Amino acid sequence: MNYELINGVSPQSPAWPTFKQWAKEENAPFIVLQPLPGLLGVAKEQDIQLRSVIDFVTKRRYAKDFYRFFNEAPVPDGAEIFMSGDGVISIIYEGEIIGYVTTYANTRRAVKQIDYLNPDQTKDFTEEYAYDGNEYSNLFYYDNTLQQIQFLNNDGQIVVREYLYDGMINMITIEDPITGKVVTQYDDLTRFLTATVAKMVTAHDTVRIHYMGVELNVLKDSPAHNVLRLAEAPFDDQGTVRGFLLMILKDEINYVQEVEMSRAAYQALTVQNIPLEKATIIDDPLSDPK
Repeated sequence: MNYELINGVSPQSPAWPTFKQWAKEENAPFIVLQPLPGLLGVAKEQDIQLRSVIDFVTKRRYAKDFYRFFNEAPVPDGAEIFMSGDGVISIIYEGEIIGYVTTYANTRRAVKQIDYLNPDQTKDFTEEYAYDGNEYSNLFYYDNTLQQIQFLNNDGQIVVREYLYDGMINMITIEDPITGKVVTQYDDLTRFLTATVAKMVTAHDTVRIHYMGVELNVLKDSPAHNVLRLAEAPFDDQGTVRGFLLMILKDEINYVQEVEMSRAAYQALTVQNIPLEKATIIDDPLSDPK
């Protein structure tokens, strides 16, 4: 099977229509690295197939044609949900606003998340909801700074915890949803993503990436045939061959077995005597030197 590996869905990117076209030509689902509570809606709106790393670990499944209307949001007993004239949805308890409800765009006010506040109006915690109305994750804050994210399965049980320090994820645990016992622990996000992607694909698959950022790093243990299809010029602003690209072409990064690029990019690299045994010419101008 063919997959397109992306960090996140980015419809605002000028290259996104091309990425979608490539995926459709190969009938390739996108594997998305970032959490995506609205996966079902995004897949429908963008007319693409999506696989989520977090959903793979939590074994989450989505129910089509279901959603949670804003006045059905689970709030504390005695609290009221109130929509003002400007569309802001507040949670009011004993006359005080204790939180806000945010809804998914282009829906009949389907719940996207609930933000609960401390008495000083700083964030206390957030509940995120999947597009089908099931609770997706819990985010906890201290001193208005995100400290921990819990990702849930369809039964509302915690499966993945991400711990943050100074805004960076510095530990991830996967636990048994029944017992709460930690099964696996990772010291950073990249190690978690690398291990999970390696489980999502097989030696019979082809995984294609477009950029040499986190997408490249997480392919390290992938058993698939890994391909970089250049979506940018092979040279940086100083006219130097991009470092990771050069390492791939020299086979110093050997877990990417093929680089797809435009004829113009290929010819420009040939002039510089760059080894091109791993290069394949494609009919697309995204990687043309600027």
